[in-house]
Amino acid sequence: MDLIVTDPDGTPTGSYASWTLDLAYGSGENDFDLQCPARLKPGCRWWVDGTGWGGIVDDVKTSVTGGEGELTYHGRDWHGLLASKILEPDKGKDYLTMSGTIGTLLRTVISRIGLQNLLTVTENTTKTASWRFDRYCDAWSGLSKMLRGSGLRLRVAAAQNGVTVDAPPITAAGDSIDSDLIDFDATLASHPINHLICLGKGELKDRIVVHWYADQKGTLSHTQTIKGADERTSVYELSNADAAELETKGKQKLLELRDSGSIDVTVADGLDLDVGDTVTGRDNTTGLQVTAEITKKIVKISDGLPTITYEATTASTESTGETGGGGSSSGDGHAYYAGSGLTLSNWTFSADVTTSDLEAVRRTATEANKAASDAAAEIAGARDLATQADGKADKAQTTADAANTLAAQAKDTAQERVKTIAAGTGVTATRAGSTVTLTAPNTLPAPTRLTSTDLNTLKTGWGAYWAGGGNTCSHKPSGVGHFGLIVQRTALGWTTQLLTDPQTGKIWRRTWNSNSWDEWKALAEDRDATTTIHGLMSSGDKKKLDSIQDGANAYTLPVAATDTIGGVKPDGKTITIGEDGTITAQSSATAASFLAAHPIGSLYWCVTGNPTDQGGTWKEIPTIIGGHVWQRLA
Repeated sequence: MDLIVTDPDGTPTGSYASWTLDLAYGSGENDFDLQCPARLKPGCRWWVDGTGWGGIVDDVKTSVTGGEGELTYHGRDWHGLLASKILEPDKGKDYLTMSGTIGTLLRTVISRIGLQNLLTVTENTTKTASWRFDRYCDAWSGLSKMLRGSGLRLRVAAAQNGVTVDAPPITAAGDSIDSDLIDFDATLASHPINHLICLGKGELKDRIVVHWYADQKGTLSHTQTIKGADERTSVYELSNADAAELETKGKQKLLELRDSGSIDVTVADGLDLDVGDTVTGRDNTTGLQVTAEITKKIVKISDGLPTITYEATTASTESTGETGGGGSSSGDGHAYYAGSGLTLSNWTFSADVTTSDLEAVRRTATEANKAASDAAAEIAGARDLATQADGKADKAQTTADAANTLAAQAKDTAQERVKTIAAGTGVTATRAGSTVTLTAPNTLPAPTRLTSTDLNTLKTGWGAYWAGGGNTCSHKPSGVGHFGLIVQRTALGWTTQLLTDPQTGKIWRRTWNSNSWDEWKALAEDRDATTTIHGLMSSGDKKKLDSIQDGANAYTLPVAATDTIGGVKPDGKTITIGEDGTITAQSSATAASFLAAHPIGSLYWCVTGNPTDQGGTWKEIPTIIGGHVWQRLA
């Protein structure tokens, strides 16, 4: 079961298999506490595909113990996000009212509270409803109450990097499961309040008074049917209420007072239910049947393994009256029915016991004695087996003690042998007893899958991504299907994206300069370079090479020899060659005659000056006669 997390923009950034969660939604709370390896910020989202478990991070809590820090992310789950939105009546209206198909109503509410970009309504039932929401109720309570009136419940689930909302029918678990999976403790009120005196505005004799009564079936009216010892009366003070308000709130109060029994319901593990579903349990001894509504779902996950519990409130109770001679009770009075062998006259039961009745009792007693004897024999055999088991248990305990001793010795030996642990560059090592933990910081996480992401949004931090065929990612190079992507942040806030296209073997690159993206550029090998695509040379160089004919040879200037007319030999004076290859010949009779008078190898003495001004190649040699002596080398 993998945890998927996103950045504050909703773009998935990682998937984790080991994590811890405490989440509850439904009545009273709709929030979570999450611990995972990711570093999240307020606004980041998370979810588990295929479930309703997910939400948005609101707070980050840190706890440091012994120098080790632990982060806990707290926030609203999807239901809490709805609960944090209030449904207000339109201006000038007393109530917010809607009508239409269930899907239309859900879309209208989601759009009204501004969550249409996060929650997608997928409900397509043709069932319709007309509904008036309570004044200033939250969206979660209002939608749940609206759907319950149509036999539906609200379901939120994550799938394919999105969150969907629909309205499946309420599951009545008692119709399909063993009722023994539901445990309950019930205290039923046989004589609840059946007469409520409601007091409103006014003083003394001028005070507004409304009487509400309940009959034996629980029906409320202004007519009294239960009197005498069965009547139970109470007073309800509402000193600021007018007659209309007293009518409404007085009736509601009497309904609450009549529900004075208490029922605690426990739902066993193994049932896949959700908030709004119902479960049914039955007490076969009394014939009491309890139907409870799931009001809260609690999900706890440790290392990716979930544990789910439920809380329920009683929706209804029913006594089938199948025990106790066929008696039954309901409402405020009692009705009694005579069973076999019983007569009822003037509120008195009489019993007729016949010979056949006594014979049946005798047979039952005989069978009970035999069953008790057989049970005693089985108990004796079980006692012998228990004695043998005790002996084997003692031997097992002795073996276990010896194993523990050997394990302790092995641990001591291991700790003795490993005294020093050295970590290499970039790796830290910590030791706790015989356990050594090696940590490599800044390890690149597993690549994140992209399906419909705008690549322009991936411009912070660093990360590795991939997209399969059929992806709808935008701002990728033209013609690219599936791809791999590396995002690397560089200096000055710039970010470089390198994208590989396995279909063509091309590598594409572009850069975000903290203001805008430049165009994608395809990187290629020399043989793939063109005048528009750079390989390992510029497009200008490639253009020059493209103009050279196939088979053309490089030209080498020949060297002069006795049998070869060579090239030009510059002397630096009368003949020179420029950097661009231009040959320049100068006519100088003085220089020519000077060089002719001083052939190669001759010496030239002067007080000042330099014979190189006349051409040729000269080398100054040491002298003791003063001035300068030069030897011609070429």
